[in-house]
Amino acid sequence: MGTPLLSPVSRGTADTGPRAFDSRLAALALLLAIVGAVALLIPHGPVRLVLLLAFMTAAPGAAIVSYLRIADRILAVGLAITFSLGLTALVAALMVWAEQWHPSAATAATLVVTAGLALGRLRPVGGPSAADTTAPPPIGSGALAPTLLTVGAALWLVTVLRADPDQIGPYGLTWGLGVPFVAAVAMTCLGCGVELFGRERLPVLIAGVGVLACQMWGSAPLMLPVPEYSWTYKHVGVVEFIQQHGAVLDADDIYQQWPAFFAAVAQLSTVAGVPSIRFAAWSSLYFGLLDVVLIAAVVSTLSRSTRVLFGTVLGFTACLWVDQNYFSPQAFAYALSLGFFALLMHGCRGLPASRAAGRLNRLRLLLVRDAPTVRDRPRWPLLLAVVLLFAAITVAHQLTPYLLLFGVGVLTVLGLIRPYWLIGVLAVVAGGYFLPRMGGVSSQYHLFDGFNLFSNASGNSSGWGSTPQKFSAVVARALAFLVWLTALVVGWRRRRSLGLVVIPLVLGFTPFLLLLLQNYGGEAIYRVFLFSLPWCALLAASWWVLLRAGVWRGLTSGVILTVLALAGLQGLQGQFMLHAVPPADVRAAQYLEEQAPAGSTMTLVAAAFPARLTAGYGSINPGRSVDPSIVDEPSFRRLTLDADQLPAIETWAASYGGTETFLVVTDQMRKNTEYFGYLPDGSVDALRKALDASPRWSTYYRRADITIYRLEPAP
Repeated sequence: MGTPLLSPVSRGTADTGPRAFDSRLAALALLLAIVGAVALLIPHGPVRLVLLLAFMTAAPGAAIVSYLRIADRILAVGLAITFSLGLTALVAALMVWAEQWHPSAATAATLVVTAGLALGRLRPVGGPSAADTTAPPPIGSGALAPTLLTVGAALWLVTVLRADPDQIGPYGLTWGLGVPFVAAVAMTCLGCGVELFGRERLPVLIAGVGVLACQMWGSAPLMLPVPEYSWTYKHVGVVEFIQQHGAVLDADDIYQQWPAFFAAVAQLSTVAGVPSIRFAAWSSLYFGLLDVVLIAAVVSTLSRSTRVLFGTVLGFTACLWVDQNYFSPQAFAYALSLGFFALLMHGCRGLPASRAAGRLNRLRLLLVRDAPTVRDRPRWPLLLAVVLLFAAITVAHQLTPYLLLFGVGVLTVLGLIRPYWLIGVLAVVAGGYFLPRMGGVSSQYHLFDGFNLFSNASGNSSGWGSTPQKFSAVVARALAFLVWLTALVVGWRRRRSLGLVVIPLVLGFTPFLLLLLQNYGGEAIYRVFLFSLPWCALLAASWWVLLRAGVWRGLTSGVILTVLALAGLQGLQGQFMLHAVPPADVRAAQYLEEQAPAGSTMTLVAAAFPARLTAGYGSINPGRSVDPSIVDEPSFRRLTLDADQLPAIETWAASYGGTETFLVVTDQMRKNTEYFGYLPDGSVDALRKALDASPRWSTYYRRADITIYRLEPAP
């Protein structure tokens, strides 16, 4: 039946081959330290940014991992990235907490320590081990997969670079780019399928995953001049605040109270001399690629099958229609969480005692039947690393540590995570950080939304406002249900040897526990899918790739992957028209935040404006985490906002108080209200005319399709 999904693990001393790889890791760390040193010597700009990012992403962690004697190379690379990101975040957070903001000095110190550790680990490296020379027998034509991938990548690049984003319609990116884009994705998926069920050459498979990732997550930043999503910009403002003040000053600001991501980006931006708004657009691709590497590291701890590994990462890449990898702390915390699970699976796997009495223990043994053995006990350096990594996740994002605790807790009860006290330590870390900040969070957010499973799972849309919205939503939901159903079917097929799949089953479905507690602003169900997807993809891959290899099997897999990728793209970029932020809107938002009196109130027609993007973001709508919008007020929904509605709008806007009161009206808001059906077609244009004619409203700013109105005092 092929390679088992779960394989025995050992945390003991590595053999000669891995010792040689430890030296290669040290050499990589030293090389990246040199890259970082070069970056500090060249002028500020994009090149310096890229070099520094390469150093911060992998160098410190590679130096540390070279001392841990980890036998699995994929795992070692994944942990190098994880430790680098976690260390950078913790150091940056400590600087802002201590109000000792010295990003250049911190970067230089990290560089020196990294180089020192790497030099201490360098050893002469011999030739490749026997494992390096093994390869599967040739199947099919060796040129077919590389040709498909090359043509697919070239066609995608030409199509995207020649596209006009303003011509993308309401059905999204795939429909707007048309047949050439679909053909590019199809050729890439076919190339991946042929290689996966053919020669399994690692360079070709890695290239295939990279091309598909670029098509999924790199198309939008190539087409757009400024970062996608209006809600991205509120994170830019926090980064600029830390750069300006070097500290976190507002105890009620939820972003400042979880500063790890913002502080790390502020350090990178300051040392590179590049504002974060200029590179934020590439966050989805950057974190997406990191996720792929870290998922591969997780799978490498559970399976030794190349097909299982690449089948999992390809499934994840194609099906990730929830774009939580945009410029945000949750994207950073999610990447760290994948590294956390890789470390946990390597360092803390266990089995319940085989002779223990009692009903609970008998149930445990039934659920973990046929699970692979674990040869030795966890080492304390790995346990310490688990706790420190969890601490980095805890100070980066509010929700992520609790999603991790769900899964780790269930695995601990089953006896699959050792030692048992580890879950208690992790809970203390998460709770100890949250409790002092609970007041600030609860004043702006609901901590618990009750045990209302269906309400919490409903998402952030109450219905279909247009046919394009319905189409994209139905495709995305169908894809999610297919992913979950496939995982359940695989679990059912393995029910007689459940121990082989119990870990991905638990981690794939414990995120649903969130729906019992939280709506998370309508995003709970999206987080559930995000955290369950890697494990569901692993379950699906563990079954599919065990089928017999061959060209036709590869082509069939490529067709299936194409369908999944196109469905994922529809969910991901079906609302591209709304996600694209006009540069004029960014300039208007910057003007308002820089010129409006402190304490002013900014109201919107709809939440489609890139607000809170400067260091002074707290001076507008102070004390409010969400900017007030007309369409969020039930009394205005589906009304034509003409002159008859102005008195009610004025009363509503004035009710928020403030030094001055502003109302922002943009063409992007018109598209938003019509797409989601919040207002009748033509309502926003009618509102503009009424505001222009009203003596209570004056024009504060007007450029192109953007107008900012100021509410004048009542006579």
